[in-house]
Amino acid sequence: MFELVDVADPVAGAGEVVVQVVTAALNRRDWWIWRDSEVVVPVTLGSDAAGVVSEIGSGVEGIAVGDEVVINSSLGWAEGEHVPTEAFEILGAPRDGTFADRVVVPAGNVSPRPANLSWEESGALGLAGLTAWRAVVTCAGVSDGARVLVTGAGSGVATFAVQIATALGGEVWVTTSTDAKLDRLKQIGARGGVVYSQPEWGSRLREQAGGNFDAVIDSWGAEGWQEALQALRWGGVLVSFGDTGGETSTVAVSEVYWAWRSIVGTTMGSPGEFRALLDHVAADAWRPVVDSVHPLEEMDSAARRLLESDRLGKVVLRVSEPPVYSSS
Repeated sequence: MFELVDVADPVAGAGEVVVQVVTAALNRRDWWIWRDSEVVVPVTLGSDAAGVVSEIGSGVEGIAVGDEVVINSSLGWAEGEHVPTEAFEILGAPRDGTFADRVVVPAGNVSPRPANLSWEESGALGLAGLTAWRAVVTCAGVSDGARVLVTGAGSGVATFAVQIATALGGEVWVTTSTDAKLDRLKQIGARGGVVYSQPEWGSRLREQAGGNFDAVIDSWGAEGWQEALQALRWGGVLVSFGDTGGETSTVAVSEVYWAWRSIVGTTMGSPGEFRALLDHVAADAWRPVVDSVHPLEEMDSAARRLLESDRLGKVVLRVSEPPVYSSS
C-alpha cells in the first residue's frame, strides 16, 4: 500500500535544478526497492520523469525556468567513463525520486524534452531507454544486418531494445510470455519469436531465424543463460542487464571459450549515451510503448499493473499538468 504525504518542497542547491514533474514511469527497480526491508524509509521512489524546470540553483547555466526537460536518472556516472565512478547511484532511493510534484536533481541530469514525444512517452523514456541503448549499441554493437535476440520482451527495457535494434537495421527476434504479446512485438519491429515457457526454445528459435545470433540481450538470467549462449554464433555476445528469473546460473564454460563468445554486464549508461539516445529518438520514427497511464493518486493500481503478465511497455504516472511560466 502506498500513501501520499505532504513534504517540504525541495530546494535547488548549487549546480542543481528543481523539476515540476508532469509524468513519471515505474520500473522493475521500484518493485525491488519496495520489497527490500533494508531500504531506509521514508523515501520517495521513482527514477523516470519529464517535467518543467521550476527553480535553478547557483552556478547553473544554459537552463531556464520554464524549460521542458527529461531526467537522466543515472547519477554520478562521470563524463566519458566506460563504467561509472564509485559515486554512481540511481535516482529514487536513497535519493528521493520522481513520484512527487517536484524533484531536485543535478543540472547535468536534465536535457530538453524531445519535441516529437508526448508527455507520457517522454516520462517513459529515461531509465529503460538508456539501459536498452547501452545494451544494444555500446555492448552488443548492433548495426545493419545484425541478427539479435531479445529475451523476455514485453518489459520496458526489452521493448525499447526491440525498437532500437530494429531502427539500427538489426533483424530482431524475441522470447516472450504469450502468443498475444508476440503478435504485438511483431507490430513494433520483431521478425518473430517463441514463448519462453516452451521447452528447448533456443533451438526452435534458431530454426525459425535460419541460424544463430550475433547478440543476445537478456534480463532473465538463471537457467536461461545456457540456452542463450547456445543460441549465439561463434564470437557472439550475451549482454546481461538483469536477473528477473534468478540470481544464479550454471553454464557450460566451453560454450564461452571454445566458441569465442563473451558475456557483458551492463546497467544504465553514461551522460554521453543518454544524449545519443535523445538524438536518436528525435531523428527516428519509433515511439516509446506506453502500456497504461495512471494518476499519481492511483499508485497502487499502477504498481499492480507493473507486475501483470500481459503488460507490454511502460506503466506511466500522470502527476500534473505542465505549468506555464511567463516569458517576461
